[in-house]
Amino acid sequence: MEGLLTKLEGHKNSDVYPFHMPGHKRNREILGNTLPYGIDITEITGFDNLHGADGIIDDIQARLSRFYDSVKSFLLVNGSTCGIMSAILSACDFGDKIIVARNCHKSVYNAIELYNLRPVWILPERDECIDTFGEVKSSDIENAIMQNPDARLVVITSPTYEGVISNIPQIAKACRDRGILLFVDMAHGAHLPLFEGFENAYGADISVVSLHKTLPCMTQTACLNIHSEKVDTKKLSKLLSCFETSSPSYPLMASVDRCMKLIEERGRELTENYERMLGDFYDRAFRLKALRLHRTDDFGKLVIACDKASINGSELFARLRDEYGIECEMASARYVIAMSSICDTQEGFDRLIKALFEIDGGLEHRQKELPVSITLPKAEMSSYEAARRESKQLSLDSAVGRICASYVWTYPPGIPLIAPGEVITQDIADKISELSASGVDVHTDCGGAIVSVLK
Repeated sequence: MEGLLTKLEGHKNSDVYPFHMPGHKRNREILGNTLPYGIDITEITGFDNLHGADGIIDDIQARLSRFYDSVKSFLLVNGSTCGIMSAILSACDFGDKIIVARNCHKSVYNAIELYNLRPVWILPERDECIDTFGEVKSSDIENAIMQNPDARLVVITSPTYEGVISNIPQIAKACRDRGILLFVDMAHGAHLPLFEGFENAYGADISVVSLHKTLPCMTQTACLNIHSEKVDTKKLSKLLSCFETSSPSYPLMASVDRCMKLIEERGRELTENYERMLGDFYDRAFRLKALRLHRTDDFGKLVIACDKASINGSELFARLRDEYGIECEMASARYVIAMSSICDTQEGFDRLIKALFEIDGGLEHRQKELPVSITLPKAEMSSYEAARRESKQLSLDSAVGRICASYVWTYPPGIPLIAPGEVITQDIADKISELSASGVDVHTDCGGAIVSVLK
C-alpha cells in the first residue's frame, strides 16, 4: 500500500482545488514553504479517517501493532495524555478504586479526578543520591491487590523519565492472578523494541508510548497499544473519540508513517550505530571527576548527576545551554537529563562530552545534604470533591496543615507533589522550597510560593 506521506506529497502536487478545511488552502504563494501547508489536509476522499480507520491510516496502525507486538494499536495525535485518560477510564466506572504508583504523570491524576476514582497509592523506591523515583516493586503491587481486592486497575510508569524500568512481567502476573488489568505508561519507552535485553519492560494489558519522545516522529504523536483480549476495545475507541481531536493532523500522522518506514528499512543499521556511539560516550564519561553519569536501565537516557559536585542541576543545565549551545531535556536539583535517540550524531555526542569535561574540570567535590524526604500525604477527601469546593490562596508557609485545592508539580517530569484533597505537610512544603531554591520550576495554579487551599 502507498504510504501516507507519499500520498500526501502526490496530492500536494496535483491540481485538485481544496474547497474544504483547513483555511490556509495550501496557498504557498501567500504563506510560503516554511510550514508543511502543502500536506496539511482534512479527511478528504481517499485519505481515511483516524476515528474509524480502514485504509491508509489503518495501515500505519497495523505496522505499529507489529512493531509493538500488540493485539491492536491506536495512532494518537494528542500525545500520550489522551491515551492515558482513555485507557484508565475504559477500565473503570465512576467511583472505582484503582492502585496507582505515585510517580505517575499528571494526566493520570486528571483521570482520577474526572471519574472520582479512589486511588491506593504505591510509593516506588527512592534514589536518594539524585532524589528521584526508582522501580515499582511487584511485592508492593501484590500487597496492595490483596488488601484491596475490589480495585479495578493497576497503573504504573515504566520506563520513568530517567529510564528506570520496573519488572513488568512479575507485576503483570500479580495482576492476572487477581483478575485485575494492568496499564503501563511507557511514554518514554517508544524505542525499546529496537533493542535487545528489555524483556522486563513488557507484559501490560494496555500501554502507551510517546512516539515523538524517543523515535523520529513529530511532537504530539503517540501510540496506545492493546495487548490483551480482556480490554474493552470498543469502549476504549469511544473514549479516544472524546479525548482526542476530531480533526487529526495529517502532517503528524505522516511523520509516523515516515518513522515506521525508516525503522523497517534501516532500523537495524541505525540502532547498531547508535549503540556504538552510546558505548563510546559512556566509556569516555567514566573519567569525569565531580560530575558522573548515573546509569539506569535505558542507557539512552543520559542522566548527568551532580550530587557530589559544586554545582546543581539547574546551573549545569544553564551552562550547557549558554556556554556550549547544548539544550538538554530537563534539570532537577541533582541531575540533568540529556535525551538521545537513533537520530543523534557523533558530532553531538562529541560536543556534549567535551562540554562536560570542561565544566567538570572547574568543579570541586562537595558533600551535599540528603534531599528532603517526603511521605505519602494524607487524603482528607477525593480530588473530585476538593476541586469543587471553594478555595483561597495562601503562602506556602501558611498553607501547612491545610487541605490542598489544586495540584503542585514540577515540569518536567509532570509528577504532582501533592493533589487536591491532600493535606499539605511540613515536609512537602520543605520539598517545594528545596526544589525552588535549586532553580527547578515548581508549578502551582497560583504561581510562585502561593498555593490554593480549601476555605
